[in-house]
Amino acid sequence: MLEITQSDLDIILSVAEKRGADSDLGFFSKPYRIDYKDKQLIVKKYLPVSDAEFVSGIVENHDRYIRELSNIGIKVQDTKITTHKVNGKIQIIIIQEAFQKTEVLRSLVETSSGPELLKLCRLIFDDAIKYLKNRKESMKIGFHPTLRNYALHDDSLCYFDTFPPMLMGQEELNKIILRMSPFGVFIKRLIPLTLINMVSDEYYYFDKMFKGITGSCCRLRPESADAILIFAIDYINSAPCSQSDKNKITAILQSPPDLPAVWTIIRWLSGNVGKPNIRMH
Repeated sequence: MLEITQSDLDIILSVAEKRGADSDLGFFSKPYRIDYKDKQLIVKKYLPVSDAEFVSGIVENHDRYIRELSNIGIKVQDTKITTHKVNGKIQIIIIQEAFQKTEVLRSLVETSSGPELLKLCRLIFDDAIKYLKNRKESMKIGFHPTLRNYALHDDSLCYFDTFPPMLMGQEELNKIILRMSPFGVFIKRLIPLTLINMVSDEYYYFDKMFKGITGSCCRLRPESADAILIFAIDYINSAPCSQSDKNKITAILQSPPDLPAVWTIIRWLSGNVGKPNIRMH
């Protein structure tokens, strides 16, 4: 278990302040990679807010969410969530032991050979199936098995993007997405909660989830898109999911899926575009 004392946290944040962000692919937070004691850590700092009760709820939900993902069978990176004060507001901090950059799944998908690429696709599809089959029917819980949320360590996938925690219904999560996103209050007022469904549907509905994974793989490897689509359709037709899901997904994957336009727009408005996505058609 990752143990971080208040003294540790003060030093870690001081070191992170002196370092540039390790990646520009995050939306809610840009991660910092630092060396501390005998570990290499990833430090994620989130938007400071003044509502202590709201922050406390997120922290509690986060720890319960990780436990539920583990119960489902999703391997989650050892993660510590904590808070500290910034100019009278409360900032959420998430700290994890870092993976090597060569272990990040997104990078592996970009560089892998054909057979290895399809093996990586299978691994992340398998995690989506675990979510579908093992989640409690009565529980409101979302999950986002996208490439940039995983690393491959010792031939095993490990999920590391735990914010926002999703042990809640979609409407409640949409509110957190808007409140904790990095763009200003004025822009937030222009975006209705129902529009965020175009993004968060992927966290709650299996067909949209599977479409999102496949689309990410195709956009990163456009020269292999046809092979990825064939593999994905074969996979889903033999997967333990409903015939309705099989039919929806097979119809969707007749061409490489694009990223939802609303997500591209939100990232553009926030100035947080990450690596451009390749439009496939």
